[in-house]
This record gives sequence, structure tokens and C-alpha cells, in this order.
Amino acid sequence: MKNYLTYFCLLLGFICTACTQQPAVPALPAPVAIAVAPYNQPTLDAQLLAGYIPSDQSLANQTELGRYDELLKQELIKTQRRYVFLTQEDLNISIQNDSKNRPNVLATWAQIARNNNADFILVPQILEHQEKKGVGRDVFSPARLISDFYLIKAVHPTNNSNDGFLQARSHYKEISFIEVNVSGEDYIRPRQHKEIIYFVNESIRKMIREFHLTLE
Repeated sequence: MKNYLTYFCLLLGFICTACTQQPAVPALPAPVAIAVAPYNQPTLDAQLLAGYIPSDQSLANQTELGRYDELLKQELIKTQRRYVFLTQEDLNISIQNDSKNRPNVLATWAQIARNNNADFILVPQILEHQEKKGVGRDVFSPARLISDFYLIKAVHPTNNSNDGFLQARSHYKEISFIEVNVSGEDYIRPRQHKEIIYFVNESIRKMIREFHLTLE
């Protein structure tokens, strides 16, 4: 009996380990078309798909957002998938109602995907954005970045409604504070010397891994 119990525990442990090693987000079929929205920064709760808007939110300007759009495009092209890169004009639609006739931001993004003949839409949102303060390695306030990427299916997979379906979310947070060492001097870690563009790149690469976008 003891041997059977041992065998069962080992088998259960193997199954649990296998489960934890499975990707949390299923890989998308290669032929699907993915619309890619420009970076946007919600300032109202009604614009959010998840999370919250930080108090005293710092905003990115349009030049910075445009730079991030180009970085995202460059990295996505490397995955060899079929993308439809959208402009701000493509986002100029009224808020859509879901199947229960309620204004719904998820249904709105799904409608934008369908408007552009895409099966999915990738939505990058920045919630907190602050470039480092200081010149070179003389930093007195490190860069701060909180961002989310959402992968939304244009048509709900179970009921075929136009409500859309949140397939996956990739959350990124880089917020740190300068420490003081035992001698009373500021202690700045190597990562805290980096400009915010480093963290934007890191967040994009993290999303591509988590969404399994790269085709082998």
C-alpha cells in the first residue's frame, strides 16, 4: 500500500510540474491577422481594460508615444506574423455597446479589430511614465514605467458575439527608489541609471514572449 501511495504522489507531483510548465497563453495560429493599436495612455477609469490609474499620474507626450510605436513595430515584424498597424485615426470611433447594450471598452477595441479585418487586436497602454531625472550616471530619480499589453479576440470564442474576448494581458512595472547606504550616501543600482526607453524595450520583449508571438 505504501508503494502505491508513493507512486501516486510521484505521479501527482509530475502532473503538477507539467501543468506549471505549460504556457499560460495559448499560441495563436500563424495565419491570423493581428491589428496593432498605437500606444495610448488612459487618464480615466472608463478607458481601462484592467488595473488602475496611479495617483499623480505622469504622462508621456506624443513624440515619446510615437517613438514607442516604432519600437513595437520593429520588434513585432521580427516575429514574422501578419500584422495590421493602426493609426490614431483608426481609433476614432464612438464607444460601442456590448450584447447587453452597455458601453464597453472591450467591445470597442474588438470593433476596431473587425473594422480592420483583423482576428485579434494588440492594445498597448501606458499607465505611468516618468523619464529618469539626472544627467548620465548622476541620477536622483530613476525612470518609472507601468504598462499593459492586451491581446483581444475580435469575436467571442464561445458565443460568437461582438463583445470581444480578452485573450491575454502582459503587465510590466518598473518603479524603484534610490536607497541610502550605511554611510548616508545615495546608493544607485546599475538598473536605475537606465533611461525609460530601456524599460519600454524590455516590456515589449516580455509581451512577445508571454503571448508566444514569435513563429519558429
